[in-house]
Amino acid sequence: MKTAELRFWTDSTLRSYSQVFFSLNYWLGGILIFMTFLVPTVGISGLFVVLVSNALARWLGFDMNLIRHGDYSFNSLLVGLGLGTFYELNFPFFILLINAAFITLMLTIVISGILYKYRLPYLSIPFLLSFWLILLASRQFEALGISERGVFLLNELYVIGNTWLVNVYHNVQEWPIHESILIYLKSLGAIFFQFNIISGILCAIGLLIFSRIAFSASLLSFYSAYLFYHFIGAQITDLSYSYIGFNFILSGIAVGAFFLIPSYASYLWSVLLIPAMVIITSSLGNLFASFQLGIYSLPFNMVVLSFIYLMNVRKRTGLPATVPYQWYSPESNLYENRSSKKRYANLGRTEIDLPFFGEWFVSQGHNGEYTHKEYWKHAWDFVMVDENSKSYSGSGKSPADYFCFGKPVLAAADGEVISVEDAVADNDIGNSNTLQNWGNTIVIKHTEYLYSQVSHLQFNSIMVKTGDRVHRGQRLASCGNSGRSPYPHLHFQLQDSPGIGAQTIPYPIGHYLVAGKPSVYKTFETPQFEERISPLLPDEKLLSAFDFSPGKQITVMCDHTKHLWEVGVSAWNQSFISDGISKAYFTNNGIIFQFISFEGKQNSLLFEFFKGLYHVPLIAGRNVTVNDKLPLHLLDHSFARYLSDFIAPFYESRKVLYELKFDQDRKQTGKISLSSSVTLAGWTIRTQQYSTVIENGSIVEMNKETGGTLHLKFT
Repeated sequence: MKTAELRFWTDSTLRSYSQVFFSLNYWLGGILIFMTFLVPTVGISGLFVVLVSNALARWLGFDMNLIRHGDYSFNSLLVGLGLGTFYELNFPFFILLINAAFITLMLTIVISGILYKYRLPYLSIPFLLSFWLILLASRQFEALGISERGVFLLNELYVIGNTWLVNVYHNVQEWPIHESILIYLKSLGAIFFQFNIISGILCAIGLLIFSRIAFSASLLSFYSAYLFYHFIGAQITDLSYSYIGFNFILSGIAVGAFFLIPSYASYLWSVLLIPAMVIITSSLGNLFASFQLGIYSLPFNMVVLSFIYLMNVRKRTGLPATVPYQWYSPESNLYENRSSKKRYANLGRTEIDLPFFGEWFVSQGHNGEYTHKEYWKHAWDFVMVDENSKSYSGSGKSPADYFCFGKPVLAAADGEVISVEDAVADNDIGNSNTLQNWGNTIVIKHTEYLYSQVSHLQFNSIMVKTGDRVHRGQRLASCGNSGRSPYPHLHFQLQDSPGIGAQTIPYPIGHYLVAGKPSVYKTFETPQFEERISPLLPDEKLLSAFDFSPGKQITVMCDHTKHLWEVGVSAWNQSFISDGISKAYFTNNGIIFQFISFEGKQNSLLFEFFKGLYHVPLIAGRNVTVNDKLPLHLLDHSFARYLSDFIAPFYESRKVLYELKFDQDRKQTGKISLSSSVTLAGWTIRTQQYSTVIENGSIVEMNKETGGTLHLKFT
């Protein structure tokens, strides 16, 4: 078998098992496979159905990536494991398994297609429907042999591990384990139709290796249910019978750690959903008993799907926050979210630019000293000042004396002009027109609930009319002194309704520079009172250096060895640089180049390139500092980090900080030097430093100056 073919079957099989815990982790998959074979008939049935399902999905032409991820087979796995607990292995049984794989695959495709429209996962619904159908039908299949699985458990353990495994089982059974721990462990094993404590221990070990956050969420949810049963006076046997407590374990992982970004809010909701799940479990258990059917994971599916749907349709954003991109690891979801919180603060929202060229001074910010109060507190006033912080030259008695008077006012983003007022005369200095408060004004609709307003514009300077389509950076008018404006300035606000002077909303500016030594690059932040700010202006040399177009090849020399990288685009339209094994994903909007994720070998040259140039604004100017944060899980693999994972949803004890500085002596020679550092901050501090040289519009070399010498030369 070819290497690629072997890798496909290995990936698709291992991940079919780990997907039950919302994971793509190979180690977890391997432990779970081994655990199912503690009862050979069950293990064989499960593995057989997985192989058949993946073969059918591949033969029918479904997405190879989804097959490789186990998406089409983890429900079939559960069906196979379940059937293996009821029937002996014989020829008719394997025919039944093949048909079970096909039925479950069909249901998976159909149900996933329906729920996808509502942005909902299909969880284990295909397993439930398929398993119930087959159990009801198989009562008429006399050729199937009823299994005695579990009756002779010690004999089954002896077949697998000889006397050693039997002795382990006896020793474990004699442990002084509290009833709740016993039920928790057996409930874990019951997810895979294993009803013994050894299976539960193996399952718990695999879950702990995969994710400390998922493990702690499972404990929290389970013990909340355990205590709630006692609180309401219900019999704990309702929880331990068939060990359907796994519904609470899975819901804790799903809500507390996987579909929501792990936080105190996600953990809280995993607990708040327990009473509803207890009620559903008890009521459905009584109902299904009349049909001689188990409810299995039905309560988990009902509660989790309902809650995710509520999260999707709510109007308010914030905690608990749904995962925008699924990394199939609670830790990765959390650390990726923390590192991208600022850089993608407006993900899915319109990015707003400053409405002017050059450097301006914030003369009044949010919650301003004069007029920015109450409903209008989220607004800015801008003026232009000289090096002495004066806003005018000469006597300052004429509007024309002010530096900002007559300067261009720009569209902050693409949109449609909704309102225009252009009939208000400019005031004399010191006077205000309180009857026409906003003066000459333009309101632009950017999205259904996002409008921008620029006010106090110069009389007769407006260049657009109602209904016009405008583009980001297009000139709209000139800064003036109309309305309630004693001196020339520009009023700028963002609002969620179209009226002139509507209530303002808090909404950050996408990217801008704050003047200083050095200047500070800001991403999705709010300009503050008395800051000198300016929009970003692209540098042609940097634009050329970071122009990684699809198909472009990059030759890298390191220690006299040549390495070839290539730029590509994924099926999801994500740009990446690949060395053939690893991939560094990036975005480039013509103003900012930034890496967004990395997959592959972290001892590769590509990973060093990823770290050293993680975030680069492609802008002209000197003395600029960029600060960002890298995902912790990519760089910290210490035992200390694994311990910190337990408290990570509540407290950020460790982080990876990124800083980049432009060469302060940039000259007009076409040569630009960048220095960057990556610092792991926590109980200990470790820093890696990089320097990069850009010449004639190309990256020519990169050096890692700490943590091991590294010299890359680009050709």
